[in-house]
Amino acid sequence: MDVRRDRVGVSRSFADAFAAHETYEASMTSSRKLCAFVRDAATARVRTLGRGDANADAIVKDGAREEGRASCASTSTSESMDGDAGAETVRRGAAAFAEDPVDALMRAANASDSDSEELNQRGASVEVVELGRGAIGGTRETEEDVNERWRAKKKQTHQRHSGRGTIQVSMAFEIISTKAKGEAGVEARLAELENTTSGLNAQTHRISQQEYVTRLKRLNEDIANAWLNDDRVNALKLCVKVSRLLADTKVGKFYPVLFVLVTEVIETVGRLVFDRITRKAEEPGPNGSSKPLPDNFKASHVRALAKNTCRNWFYKISTIRDLVPRMYMELALFKCYRFLQDEPPVMQARRLLQQARGIADPLAAAYIRMYIAKCVLACDCETPESERTMEILKEFMPSYTKVLDEDAEDDPSTSYIFALGMQRAEYVELMDPAMEWLIESCAQNSNPALLQKVLYMGGEKPAVPFLRSVFRSLSKILIRENAVKFISLISATSTDEDSIDHVGAMADCYCVLVDKFEETPPREDDRLAILSEVWRAVQKWTHIEPYLRVAERFLHYIIKYLTKGELETLMKDVARHVHAWLEKAREKEPMKSPTLSAPAMRYVARSLQTTTDYFKGVTALLNLKWYVYLGETLRGDAKVEYSASVLNCAASGSKVTDPLCLHTLLEAARTVHDNVDGMSSDDVREEAELLVLRFIDSVDFGDDFEAHLNFLVVARSAFSNLDQVQELLVYRALLLVTGVYEHVGSAHTSKTKAFVNACTAYCQITIPSVRGVEVRLRLFTLAARAALVHALVQQADGLIRSAVTDAQESGGESAVGGWIDLPTEKSEQEMLDFVRRCGSLLIVAPGNLEQGAFLVFRGLMKVIEDFEWQPSSVSEIRSYIALIPAIAAMVQEKLPYKLDGVQSSDVLFAGEEAYVDEATELAHALIQRATDLAGTELTRNDDEDGEDGECAYKSMATDLARANIELANAIAVACKPSPSMLALANGIIDRARRVLPADECERAGKRVKELLGEDAPDA
Repeated sequence: MDVRRDRVGVSRSFADAFAAHETYEASMTSSRKLCAFVRDAATARVRTLGRGDANADAIVKDGAREEGRASCASTSTSESMDGDAGAETVRRGAAAFAEDPVDALMRAANASDSDSEELNQRGASVEVVELGRGAIGGTRETEEDVNERWRAKKKQTHQRHSGRGTIQVSMAFEIISTKAKGEAGVEARLAELENTTSGLNAQTHRISQQEYVTRLKRLNEDIANAWLNDDRVNALKLCVKVSRLLADTKVGKFYPVLFVLVTEVIETVGRLVFDRITRKAEEPGPNGSSKPLPDNFKASHVRALAKNTCRNWFYKISTIRDLVPRMYMELALFKCYRFLQDEPPVMQARRLLQQARGIADPLAAAYIRMYIAKCVLACDCETPESERTMEILKEFMPSYTKVLDEDAEDDPSTSYIFALGMQRAEYVELMDPAMEWLIESCAQNSNPALLQKVLYMGGEKPAVPFLRSVFRSLSKILIRENAVKFISLISATSTDEDSIDHVGAMADCYCVLVDKFEETPPREDDRLAILSEVWRAVQKWTHIEPYLRVAERFLHYIIKYLTKGELETLMKDVARHVHAWLEKAREKEPMKSPTLSAPAMRYVARSLQTTTDYFKGVTALLNLKWYVYLGETLRGDAKVEYSASVLNCAASGSKVTDPLCLHTLLEAARTVHDNVDGMSSDDVREEAELLVLRFIDSVDFGDDFEAHLNFLVVARSAFSNLDQVQELLVYRALLLVTGVYEHVGSAHTSKTKAFVNACTAYCQITIPSVRGVEVRLRLFTLAARAALVHALVQQADGLIRSAVTDAQESGGESAVGGWIDLPTEKSEQEMLDFVRRCGSLLIVAPGNLEQGAFLVFRGLMKVIEDFEWQPSSVSEIRSYIALIPAIAAMVQEKLPYKLDGVQSSDVLFAGEEAYVDEATELAHALIQRATDLAGTELTRNDDEDGEDGECAYKSMATDLARANIELANAIAVACKPSPSMLALANGIIDRARRVLPADECERAGKRVKELLGEDAPDA
């Protein structure tokens, strides 16, 4: 067998033999076309990476994923910056709470943290406050209106006060921990109940909130089982035990949630009792039917049997010895007084209110008064002037003010605060739901005089926590109409020596007010006055956390209702306060680097995020000194979130050219990158990678190529943990190489030549750090083409050798980013594609004068031989086929392709018979190997039965037959005409005739005959 050496037109047939990779060959026809090929390939991949696509070969598929990833990135960032994740948890918890408060609390206990508690408090308060009508001409509440508000208040309380941690309980609580179920469980609990004599003074211990809720849920199930088994008395006893938990406030911050859970249980029992008495009150009818009571029934309509049952329930409750459970159980059955009397139970409500004076614990007394007010409203005991609610509020205020009074150290209420180890401000926050419910109930009345009376119930200068409860309870309309007046009330409480608790409460008030303006705009004339009045007090604060909290909330207010000038003034004041606080901290501890607390940094980060969203353009934003300064004060997660928001802003705008802006963005990208480590989740890594990719893609140095290369060098070391970033950097360097060619062509100066050398060296150094053998091989071969554009033969040879070595060493299970990481079909296709790319390069790239002209070619053959192909792999056959016309092309006296300035093998080895003989030997080996593989008989897999197995077998047979046609065509193009070669090619085509259509095989046979027959053209 001899290789064809055409002196005339047949050489162009080599290109036709490369039908599967014709694009690679077309790019080699001239240096300009090769430059365009490299530029277009690099540009397409850069654009793909800039969009966040992970795989250039699946752009359509990744287009949808990129959209999802971009959404994920912005959501994660905004979750971090704005607390949306916490808010979403709150919303889910609220929805679940409506169905099962116990389950909802258990879920919330696993998800909440200190940040979400604060966000829950802020978000939930706005939702429930909406219920306060406060509008002129409002109507009296119905029972359903009250119940709706009550459900909302319970949900709000649950959101605001649920959390993690342990709580202190008495040993008497252990009786609800019995694990028995059904009737046995009820009996066991009742036995423990009867034997428990130590009461609330028993020894205490600590358990988790989740465990507390779990035990309470078990007891709730036992109550339900007892009721379903007609064991009403035992159900009542267990319910009494549950209500007795509200007498023990040692649970501390968990008490508001405990109140929600316990009242849910006793209200359920109350409804069951009411329904039972209602059924007994119905008159029996014919055929066992009954006549239902009218909706507005009177006591006279109720049968004596039902009245006796009702009295019996109240008698049972009256025998409860402990005051707190007795009152709660009577309130749970409060609606049942309808069966005994026509008028509302006003006297009973007044009696219970008087009994509440006997509860010494201020927290327990506050919540029972709250529950009395709810029952008064629901049972139509309220007057048009809200006298009953006002009476309850008046009863509540003395104990509330004593809790607030720092000087009331000798008051008995103080001992309860100290027993819980709390500050007064923390204790007051636990009482807030009760105060808010009472004020909100009064606010349903449209009488302005009543509102005035409530407002000044706290004295001439109401305490700030009291004002906080008032503002949370009033409607947005009332807040808007009295905004300036309310702010003046808050500001009037300020002094020069305010404590952190007092300033924190003032901050709460300001934040509540500004939150009301989110949906209900203040009067246009009041907008600037509101900001000025607030900042007159706030700017004097030295406590940084409350100051930043107010600033962060009012930043939204300014953006929505005022101008950019006010925004800049506010943020400059924020920077001034932060700087003053840090300097003061530095003076106290000169040896330490002062940093803001985590909450303070969180407020600064949110403020910067809001500012970033407002300014849009990143260049103008980063030229603001206060913006950059505040960003530099952040640390940890806050710094990462801030950096991500800046990078997002840069990605959405124009190209980055300003040096100061570039430096700031580079530091932001470093921060995001350094936050990624081996323990980071895939989502975190993808988000960081996308942000850095977009940043690099946005950098533009214009015609200053050296500055761009210097940036790429810095970026390579800065972002070493992100594979796609390293890949993008290589493509950017390749674009610099093609950019130089477009500027100077082949007319290099020493400076441009050195620069192109530096770029190719950069690529060769960077590519090995990219994970994924298929990506590395694509980069190596593309970089080699870029080097050949500028006739950098040695650099191109080094890149091709590196590619072949990488392909060889990436086999086996121990290889990092090797072939084993890819699916089998994809790895085989990638190997085939690499062989085709590398083969097309070797046609033009000159052989090695010292180590042999075909040194790299033999290495490529070795790569194919050692690769772990699947049995009967068509890709393996095609790999050998691809090299047959390539080796034939390399020995032509005139190569089919030439590049400017490149002396290929046709010049270096012209007229050397040894060169031709070696090529002929390699061609023979390739044909022999491909022929043997293409003649392999397919065997069906025993596991592939049925129609799917048959289809898979036919598909493989068709692929193998077409591979035989391709092999025959390659032989016809590469070999000199001879009877033996014609017979070999026809025999190969005959293998395909059993599978392929006859006309397809005939066309192949005709072409083979034209090239290998007796009349075929020859050199």
